Amino acid sequence: MCIKNNYLKDFIREPLFFVTIGAYPALYYKMLAILSDIHGNRPALESVFAEMERMGVKRILVLGDVIGYGPFPNDCLRMVAKAEVCLQGNHEAGVIGALDEQWFNDAAWGAIEWTRRKLTHADRELIAKWRPTGQHEGIQLAHASLNPDAVFDYLLTPRALKAHFAAQTAPLCFVGHTHIPEIWTEGREDPLVWPKSGVYTLEAGRKTVINVGSVGLPRGGDKRATWATYDAGKGEVALRRTAYDVQEVIRTIKHLRHELVVEEKLLRDLS
Repeated sequence: MCIKNNYLKDFIREPLFFVTIGAYPALYYKMLAILSDIHGNRPALESVFAEMERMGVKRILVLGDVIGYGPFPNDCLRMVAKAEVCLQGNHEAGVIGALDEQWFNDAAWGAIEWTRRKLTHADRELIAKWRPTGQHEGIQLAHASLNPDAVFDYLLTPRALKAHFAAQTAPLCFVGHTHIPEIWTEGREDPLVWPKSGVYTLEAGRKTVINVGSVGLPRGGDKRATWATYDAGKGEVALRRTAYDVQEVIRTIKHLRHELVVEEKLLRDLS
């Protein structure tokens, strides 16, 4: 089939699922990129965006903690402006005063105070409009948990998972917060292991929550920026890891050594 309409040129560059209607394939959807926990790491985010461009993926969902710890909070806020959804993470909540000092460890609170000084009034107004949970095209989203009584809970215990699944009404939910990519399905006590291919096919009839890891401060041994794509037509979630210039971040942190109070923690996490 020859598509002559110019307005379709952006669509045909993206990963697509086709259904046949008569003799012609019809565009059914476009792939989603899901990012979380960027934490002010501009070089990591730039590299992820560059990989998305090479793949032809343009639709973005951001699950919160765009800021906090890293030295480029303003840049990262500008860069995620094109996302279809931006959630509020606990670091954004701390910056605007929705969470107080008692909620954070000393390093995290120091990062929040430093970030607050760097943000403009418009930046703070923007993140105040974000919410810690949401939904998009039949998918539920949370920075940490859907549990309405503990939206910033860590999904690391059976109790936390049970409370999350009790609030999850959709088959699929994406989260971040722990910085560790994991797959949890309702009724199982342990997380599933990501397939070696990096692609997980959703199980029909079973609620699933997928942690997409962290772009800016990934944990679990692999220092590359971690994120995911969701192919709704195939029911597949792909875990993706993107290399970036860690040294640029380290150089900036060292340059700010008398200002950025979390310097030692950041250097340890990035190295």
